[in-house]
Amino acid sequence: MLDLLIFAPALGLKSPSPFALKAIGLMEMSGLEYQTKPADPRKAPKQKLPVLVDGTTQIPDTTHIQAYLKDTLKADLDEGLDTEQLAIAEAFRRMNEEHLYWVLVYGRWIENGDSIRDVFFGMIPAIMRKFIFNRIVRKISVSLHGQGLGRHSPEQIYAFGAADLKAVSDYLGDKDFFFGDRPTSIDASLCGMLASILIPDLDTPLKQAAMAHKNLVDYCDRFAARYKLRA
Repeated sequence: MLDLLIFAPALGLKSPSPFALKAIGLMEMSGLEYQTKPADPRKAPKQKLPVLVDGTTQIPDTTHIQAYLKDTLKADLDEGLDTEQLAIAEAFRRMNEEHLYWVLVYGRWIENGDSIRDVFFGMIPAIMRKFIFNRIVRKISVSLHGQGLGRHSPEQIYAFGAADLKAVSDYLGDKDFFFGDRPTSIDASLCGMLASILIPDLDTPLKQAAMAHKNLVDYCDRFAARYKLRA
C-alpha cells in the first residue's frame, strides 16, 4: 500500500497544509489504495511534507507526486485535456501555489499567530511553546520579505489575494470543476488552497474575499466532500 506522509489533522482539515490537501485530492482521484500518516517534516527528504512512499521509494513535492502517479503508477489525472487546457492549468497552478499561497501564509502566521500557535505546537510544553513559535514566525517573515509579498502593507497583500481568487472565480464560472464536469489535477491544487482558506475558523480578509464568490464556496464544498478533505 502507498503511504502519504502529511501534517496531522488540524483546523478542521485532514491536514492544515494546502499542499497536503492537494496530495490527498490527487491520491483520491487516482483510485489507488493508499493511507495517510502524520509525519515529522524534519525527517522528510527535503524537510517538507507531503511525501508519497511507495516501498523504499520516497517522492516529495506534489508536482513530483503527480508525475509519479502518471509515469510509474499509470494514473494520469489530466488525461483528455488538450495542450491549451494544460497550459491554462499550469498558469493557474503557479498563481495558486506561488502567489496566493503566500497570502494564506501571511494571514495565518503573521496576523493570526496567537490563534494557531496552540493548534500547531500544542504538544510542546507551554514554557517553550511561545519561544519556538516566535522563532518560526521570524523565519516566515524573512521568507515573505524575500518572496516580495512581505514588503507590502496588509491591505495590499490581501488585495493581491482577492485578485487571485477573482481570477479563479471568473474562469470557473458555473462549471462543477475547473474544466467542466470532471475533476483534474488543477482542481486538487485550487481546492486544497480554497479549503485551507475557507474551512478553518479564522476570519481573515482573504477568507472574506473567497466567501464573496459563491461559486468558489460551492466548488470547495463539492471537492472537499467528494475527496474527503475535512477532518
